[in-house]
Amino acid sequence: MSRGAPSDPRTDGDEKVRLARHRSEIATELPDLVARDRMRNEAREEATLSGELRRAIHANAMSLTVIAKKAGISVLLLDEFLTGERTLRSDVMDRLAGVLGYVLQSLT
Repeated sequence: MSRGAPSDPRTDGDEKVRLARHRSEIATELPDLVARDRMRNEAREEATLSGELRRAIHANAMSLTVIAKKAGISVLLLDEFLTGERTLRSDVMDRLAGVLGYVLQSLT
C-alpha cells in the first residue's frame, strides 16, 4: 500500500494533526484579515484622488505584484496604500496612474 492512501492510519493521524494546525493558524489570522479588509473597503470608497486610484487598482486585471513592480514600489507599500495605512508621494501616484492607463495632462 502506498503512503498517503486513505486507509493508512498513519496518514489519517498525520492529516488530522496538519488540518488542526491549519485551522488554528486560520483562526488566529482571521480577525486581522477581516480588519484589513474593512480598512481596504473604507479607503477605496474615499471621494479623493487616492480613493479613485485605489478603485482603479482593484478593478485592474493585473495582480498587485505586477502593478507594484511596474510602478517601481514594493507590494507591501501598495498594500498599505490600499488599506489607507500609508499615503504615497505624488511621483509614486503618477507612476501608478501610468501603469493603470491614466493619461495625465498638463494644465498649461
